[in-house]
Amino acid sequence: MKIPIDQIFPDPDLPRSKRANGRRENTRSVRSKRDPVVLSTDNGYLLLAGERKLTAAKEAGETAVECTVKEEVTPQERWELSLAEQYHSSLVPAMELGRAFMEYRDSHEVTQQELARRTGITPGTIHHYESLIRTLDPALGEKVNSGELTFKEARSIADIEDHVRQREIAQPFIDGRLSSVHVERIVGRAKTSATLSIEDIIEEVVNGKRAPEREPEPAPVIQPAIPVEADTALIENAVLKIAGELDAMQLQVIPEYRRLKLISSLRILDSRLKSALSNLNGGVAGAQPVPKQYAPSKVPV
Repeated sequence: MKIPIDQIFPDPDLPRSKRANGRRENTRSVRSKRDPVVLSTDNGYLLLAGERKLTAAKEAGETAVECTVKEEVTPQERWELSLAEQYHSSLVPAMELGRAFMEYRDSHEVTQQELARRTGITPGTIHHYESLIRTLDPALGEKVNSGELTFKEARSIADIEDHVRQREIAQPFIDGRLSSVHVERIVGRAKTSATLSIEDIIEEVVNGKRAPEREPEPAPVIQPAIPVEADTALIENAVLKIAGELDAMQLQVIPEYRRLKLISSLRILDSRLKSALSNLNGGVAGAQPVPKQYAPSKVPV
């Protein structure tokens, strides 16, 4: 229904427009085509959504505007109307809007598609705003809020996982050396050519000079170990010699200071012998075929 403009008053709970201080404002070009939504009250009509359309009607000299009038709204519906109004009217910076989308979805456990249906904002747009919070370097997020980096530039750069690489790509746009029209091509080239410097990519995208890519370093080739047949004769002779020395030691008198040192050495030898026996019983030696033992057949008497 048509409502007199002088009977519509703004919602005090909605954030007011914030102008960026940087080289560019973070205003969104998309504008809602829906009629303003108002809530009927005893004192008039509370504007829930559609500030831009209402402002345009005032500037055009109109005295009344077509509105969707609601007698009551639930807290969830009011939150959804607030999100739509914040988006379409550019009431809050992009980073805050991304957090607002995520907070609503976490609170009500809804998908991006469901939030899009409830607010009239496309699922892809909601995804881009949330990606600023999930993947964009926080330092660049501050540049978005200050207006030094536009939303278009930020959402494209957020597709790069490495924060260092993100900052390298963002700097020429922050400095004003590059226009936003180049950001998608630069990000796309950076994603497929990790070895190219950002300056080379800019030169290629802006001036058409394709930079040579460095060949990736070849992966080291690991040669499989070749088994070497062990020479056991030396070990066998040494063991027999030690066994003879141990037998002869029982008939000798050993001084105390040497006895303790000998005990320590024999314990080390005992540990090595146990390890060798375990390996031979279950390792390479255990894998070799063992000749079967045949018992002599019994002859009946």
